[in-house]
Amino acid sequence: MSETRVKEYWEHFFEKPKKQYNPYMERLKEYPEYIMYDKDIMDSHKGKWNEYFKNENPIYIEIGSGSGNFAIGMCQKYPNRNHIAMELRFKRLHSSARKSKNYGLNNVLFLRRFGEEITEFVAENEIEGMYINFPDPWEGNEKNRIIQKPLFDTLDKVMKVGGKLFFKTDHDQYYLDTLELLKGIDNYEIVYHTSDLHKSEKAVDNVLTEFEQLFLNKFKKNINYIEIQKIK
Repeated sequence: MSETRVKEYWEHFFEKPKKQYNPYMERLKEYPEYIMYDKDIMDSHKGKWNEYFKNENPIYIEIGSGSGNFAIGMCQKYPNRNHIAMELRFKRLHSSARKSKNYGLNNVLFLRRFGEEITEFVAENEIEGMYINFPDPWEGNEKNRIIQKPLFDTLDKVMKVGGKLFFKTDHDQYYLDTLELLKGIDNYEIVYHTSDLHKSEKAVDNVLTEFEQLFLNKFKKNINYIEIQKIK
């Protein structure tokens, strides 16, 4: 029986080799306790993420974690939660892991994985909630947005009843379109929404993303916010 071939490092990220690679790609190896990029390893933890974190605390997923400010802030604010943050950009992953290590966090993990692959590594009813902060509004190509019916089909499989999807956006029309979308989504209901998060009662508990900080300080833009609960 032939042995399974060990992947070249670049094969974790690309289908074909490149002449030049992002220097931060190689540096992901510096933080094995905070960054996971091997799909086979991720998939092997399906249904067993609490074993990975060595506790029975609720698990939350963040799609598009940027440079990790939100993930780190949430882990500090809620030490009895486990936070799995998904991001594709190498430098952002490296920065997130570096900051997490500096803070000594043990309840966060950063995955380099596409959001549509969640069901490959998360089991039925395994997560308590999901965060989607400032996704691309896809103006003119709204069919490409992440918050659409297929997302809720995914949440049907991986999120517990009573769990929540938390959504923040600076794009006013995306906010309004999401409110309209939920009227036609079974098993989910909007339990809170506001077109100005930072002037609402939720502001005191809000954890800023780096993008959110920029919009508040530089552009003085209102931030829209929705909480959507899985009811059955």
